[in-house]
Amino acid sequence: MSALSRGKIDYHQYINSEEWRSKHPGFLAAANYQCSAFPWCKVGKGAHYRCHHVSYANLGNEKYWWDVLCLSPFAHKHIVHGILSGYKRPSEQDYYPNRSQSLFHSYCRLPVPAKYAVMVFLFALAGYLGAGELGMAAGMLIVVLVLR
Repeated sequence: MSALSRGKIDYHQYINSEEWRSKHPGFLAAANYQCSAFPWCKVGKGAHYRCHHVSYANLGNEKYWWDVLCLSPFAHKHIVHGILSGYKRPSEQDYYPNRSQSLFHSYCRLPVPAKYAVMVFLFALAGYLGAGELGMAAGMLIVVLVLR
């Protein structure tokens, strides 16, 4: 019996099912084999990736961009489920996604040129805040603090 044929879907059973894995190629193609957070990072086709649920509302009937994003393992583990969540699993968070994660998900949905513009702005801000590497580090710290 498939995870989808029952009334309520068990998340862990579904995530480990062939049904879920069979959706990955379509998600990866929709993402043009690029990490939704860092488009210069390739995902799929031999590169590691994570199909990340933005929302669990449509579990079993996910639509790319709205319910699922393709992310690099770094973006998934260290940003979404790391810094932005306080290193808590979604089930441990008061709200999932929280405001920081929702903002990050929105950023991930931007067209690639807009993502580059955001990155240029953030690094320019970092350079404005201080000199050299110290300024960059301070700028990235401010970005992290603002997103939290």
